[in-house]
Amino acid sequence: MKSGTATASGLAAVIMWGLAPVATRAVVVQFGPLPLLVLRALLAAVVLLPWAVPVLRQGPRARLAVAGVLGMVGYNLPVAEGIHLIPASTAALILATEPVWILALGRLLAGEHVARGAWLGSAIAIGGVALIAGPQFRSGGRVLAGMGLVLLGTVLFAGYTIALRPVTARHGATAATAASTVLGAVPYLALCPFVQLSALSGRPVTAWADLAFLAFGSTVAGMVAWNLAVGKLGSARAGLLLFLEPCVGVTGGVVLLGERLSGTALAGGAVVMAGVVIAWAAQRRVTS
Repeated sequence: MKSGTATASGLAAVIMWGLAPVATRAVVVQFGPLPLLVLRALLAAVVLLPWAVPVLRQGPRARLAVAGVLGMVGYNLPVAEGIHLIPASTAALILATEPVWILALGRLLAGEHVARGAWLGSAIAIGGVALIAGPQFRSGGRVLAGMGLVLLGTVLFAGYTIALRPVTARHGATAATAASTVLGAVPYLALCPFVQLSALSGRPVTAWADLAFLAFGSTVAGMVAWNLAVGKLGSARAGLLLFLEPCVGVTGGVVLLGERLSGTALAGGAVVMAGVVIAWAAQRRVTS
């Protein structure tokens, strides 16, 4: 796969994930966090099961299990609970910290080289996120708890990205994503008895459409596209694309959910974009 194609694949994943908080915010109001998580995980696992079986027969099962739990439980659970407490646009801005955790864990756990300019650009982008999210700290404990949960999810997603990369290199992005998703969905089977059918009945078609997007778009297609990008570009360089998530998420929150965007948020978005450009250019020179 060419670098340009891998970049396009990563951008496709970022767009889907940028819209995911918007869809999650809409769905969680209709279904509640637990039914949303269980349905999303199990639907994605059923679709990916045929590609997962050959990899699960060969292994490495332990690494796949760790990656699956980090991605399907460690990321989705706190983020879904957090988005229940804060606006989708705020959640999207916090998710923009993912590249920093990927850079740090990639350096610490996988020995990846990170350019100084990438650290500088990341610091600038984080400053932009802080600029946007700053006013939210005046909103009280409920909002802070939601922000903390979403932040926890971003750190665990970085762990998923680092853990799965060797499996992706060996088996390919689709197979690695499928196997980790299936294993990551197993813990949700234990939660099925707690999902009441009344929580699913009488829901509007739009709610089911949003759920389908989260399961088949964000989880299945998004994960495959993302791991394709990571396999070619490396986790450090591909991770920088995630700084674009808040731009997609904030736009989706404003356009689709009617959330308001302040001048401070616009200024912070511009700072985030500037940091992305600086970091991407620096890391590209290292990995090209």
